[in-house]
Amino acid sequence: MSVPVNQRSHGKLEACVKAHELAVYTLRITKNKKIFTAEYQECLTDHIISAALNIYMFSKAANDLTVRTPQDRDNFDERCRLQKLAIIECGNLMSLILLAKPIFHLSSKRVKYWHTMTKEARCLIKAWSDSDKKRFAPLFDA
Repeated sequence: MSVPVNQRSHGKLEACVKAHELAVYTLRITKNKKIFTAEYQECLTDHIISAALNIYMFSKAANDLTVRTPQDRDNFDERCRLQKLAIIECGNLMSLILLAKPIFHLSSKRVKYWHTMTKEARCLIKAWSDSDKKRFAPLFDA
């Protein structure tokens, strides 16, 4: 029996996959030097790329930390910190995308797609973080 789409839970893997897709998409579109011109490379494009890569790297690093026992408290705290950083970077990337729109004359369609992709990654990472906190709270409340 399948679960209806609106009742499915989102796992950490889905958050990491979305973060990976976002990083790849960002790298692909920013390599077009006809649009993302060299004159704005250091002041804007590099920050866009960095934010997208950070979202993926923070998510991946958080996913790699194992939490199973009360002795894993340091791993849990670091995992939460990395998830929070990934969420913050999503907000940063959304702001940078909005800055890039008029600078690089990006189409509204591209901006909407890229912004939505970033927002979805942020929502998935936030849901994963909230799930972790709920799941591991009994482990550390003792």
